[in-house]
Amino acid sequence: RGDLDLEAKFFKAVTGEDVTTDDLYTAGAKIMTLQRANTVRGMTKDDGTMGENDMRNVHDTMTAWTFDIDPDIKPFTEGTIKMDRDDFQTALGMVYDTFGWDHEKGCPTAACLDQYGMADVKEELDGLGLLP
Repeated sequence: RGDLDLEAKFFKAVTGEDVTTDDLYTAGAKIMTLQRANTVRGMTKDDGTMGENDMRNVHDTMTAWTFDIDPDIKPFTEGTIKMDRDDFQTALGMVYDTFGWDHEKGCPTAACLDQYGMADVKEELDGLGLLP
C-alpha cells in the first residue's frame, strides 16, 4: 500500500540525484556488507587475536533462554516468546543468502565483495585469512 518508491523520491528531492528504489536497496546492502566485513576483521577471539569469520557460531547467537523458556510450550505459541533453534538457524541462512554472504559462516565472500565493488576490502580480508 502506498508509494513504494517514496524514499527514492525523497532522496532525489534532497540531493538532486535520480535514484531508484533498487539503487537504495543496493546501497543499503553494500553498507551492511561493509559493516559485516569490519566486524569480521575486528572481532576478538578468545585467545585475544583479532579476526573471526565464523559469524554464525560466534557472533550471530542468541542466549539459551530464548529457546528454553516455557519448556512445556511449543515455540511460536500465542502467549510465549519462545523461539525454535532450527528456525533461527534457517532465518540466519536466509539473511546470509540475501546479502550474498557465506551461508555457513555468515561472512562476506570474495564474490559478494566483488559485486559491491569492494576490492580493497576483499584484499584486506584475504590477506588476513578471513575470506571463507
